Amino acid sequence: MNHQKPVHLYKLLNSLSLAMDFSKSGLMNHHQRVCLLSLKIAETMGIPEESKQRLFCSAIIHDAGTSTWQEKARLEVFEIDTPWEHCQRGFHLIKRMNSLAPAARIILSHHDRWEGNNPSGLVGNDIPLESRIIHLADRVDILAGNTTTILNDRHHIMEQIQKNSKTIFDPNIVDAFTDLGAKESLWLDLNPKFVGHNLETYMVGYQIHVSHLELQQISDLFARIIDGKSPFTYRHSRLVAEIATFLAEQMGFKKSACQDIKVAGLLHDLGKLTIPEEILEKPGKLNQYEFNIIKQHTYYTYQILNLIDGFNLINKWASFHHEKLNGTGYPFRLNEDNLCDGSRLMAVSDIYSALVENRPYRRGFGRQEILKILSKQIKEGAIDQKAVNVLEDHIDQVEKIADHLENLWLKPDTASLSDI
Repeated sequence: MNHQKPVHLYKLLNSLSLAMDFSKSGLMNHHQRVCLLSLKIAETMGIPEESKQRLFCSAIIHDAGTSTWQEKARLEVFEIDTPWEHCQRGFHLIKRMNSLAPAARIILSHHDRWEGNNPSGLVGNDIPLESRIIHLADRVDILAGNTTTILNDRHHIMEQIQKNSKTIFDPNIVDAFTDLGAKESLWLDLNPKFVGHNLETYMVGYQIHVSHLELQQISDLFARIIDGKSPFTYRHSRLVAEIATFLAEQMGFKKSACQDIKVAGLLHDLGKLTIPEEILEKPGKLNQYEFNIIKQHTYYTYQILNLIDGFNLINKWASFHHEKLNGTGYPFRLNEDNLCDGSRLMAVSDIYSALVENRPYRRGFGRQEILKILSKQIKEGAIDQKAVNVLEDHIDQVEKIADHLENLWLKPDTASLSDI
C-alpha cells in the first residue's frame, strides 16, 4: 500500500462511522455509542471473542442502510412501526464485502423483535445474538439521546427496556443490561467527548489490517451511502473515483498510487452526509447561507479522514477537490504551491462528473459544453491544464466510464432468507 502505516480495520470503521452520525441535531456519535454499549453488554454476558469482533463490525455501521436525514429522523423514536427497510438495504450493501460479509446477516436482523413477527421469519434465539444485542443498545441510545442529565434519566431508560423484555428484547440481554446499568460509569462513558476514546480501548486487541481490495470495498460502501442522500448523486462518488483512477493511470502514477486515488475518489464527498437534503436538492441558485453550508463538506471530509492512520495522501487527494490553483477555492484557500498532482486531477474529475450529471436545477451537459467550461477554468487559473488535457485526449474512454456506471446502477432491492 502507498500508506505511511497499515490501515487498521476497526479504526477505519470507527472513523468513517462518524460521517453517518450527522443529522439536524448535529454530530450524534450514535454508531460509536451503540457499539460501545453493545461491547459492554457482550462483555457482561461473557460471549466469545470472535462474536465480539463480529459485534464491533456490525454495530459500528449498523445503520449503513440510511443516508438521508429524513430516514434517520424516523429511527429516532423508541417504537418504530416498520424499521426493517434500512436493515434490508444495509444487508445488501454489505453482503458482497470480503471483510464485512459476516456483519450482513447481523445488520439484517438488528431490529428483529424477540417475540417474532419479523420479515426475516426469525424469532427468539434464532435471531443472531449480535443482532439482539445491537437492537437493545440501539434503543437505549435513542432513549438516552445527548442529554446532559443522563444519570437522572437512566432509571426511566432502564424501565422502558425492562418493560419490553420478552416482547421486543431478549430477556437474557435485558438482565445483563440491568446489571450493567447500575454502574454510573456506563452512562457517563456515553458522553460524546469520551465515547470515541472509550471505544478505542476495545480496539486494541483487534489488530486486523485491511488489504487494498478490502479498503476499496469499504470505501465503496461509504460511497454508496454518500450518494444515496440524493437521486441526483446516485453514482457521483464512484464516477469521480473511476475517472480519477483512469487519469492517474494515463499520467503515469504507480499502481499503488492509482489504487489509493480510487479510495480517495470514493470518499471525497464523505462530508456531504453533513448537509441537509433540501440544500443538495434545491432547484434554484443557493443563497450565501446555503453555500456556506455546502462549503463545510470538504472540511468534514478532511477531519474524518485525518483520524485514520496511513491516510495522509489519500486525505489530501480527497479533501482538496474544491481548492483552486489561484487560491480562490475552499475551505483551506490553498494555491498551486500546496496542491499536488493527485489533488489536481481529483478536482478535474469532480468537475467533469458534476457537469455530466443531472442536477435539480439543470440537465447534464454534453461533451463540447463540458470541455468549454473546463477550458474557461484553466484560463482563470483555477484548475490544472495537464489533467484537463489528459481528460480531453481520452474523452471517449471517459464517457464510456460514465455510461458503464449508468448501466451498472442498481436500484435498492429487498432481502429474503434465501439470500442469507
